[in-house]
Amino acid sequence: MSWSLLRYTDPDLPLAQTDEDFLLGLDTPQIEEGGKFLALQIRLQLGTAAYATMALREITKVDTSSHVQTSLTVASEDQAFRGLSGTEVGELMTAGEDVGMDVGEDAVGG
Repeated sequence: MSWSLLRYTDPDLPLAQTDEDFLLGLDTPQIEEGGKFLALQIRLQLGTAAYATMALREITKVDTSSHVQTSLTVASEDQAFRGLSGTEVGELMTAGEDVGMDVGEDAVGG
């Protein structure tokens, strides 16, 4: 397992390249150094009959059921900016929108 923290501004852009994206020759997503939001990217290499959801549940100690994860997504601060370009997000935030993400033990279920 490995992990990294990524900054982004546009919540509509992908943060990782899927296997399908790679096979289709799509560009690797560009990460924004000065992004307004913070994401945790986890890379797992699992053996046969191992499930990523189970590994994530053990790592984060958070319920991985779809209804809990959906509620976390809806409650996240970047959702208010869906459908806007990164430039529009930056302009809104510069105009006084208070958006930030405190990454601590509570953010990862500790």
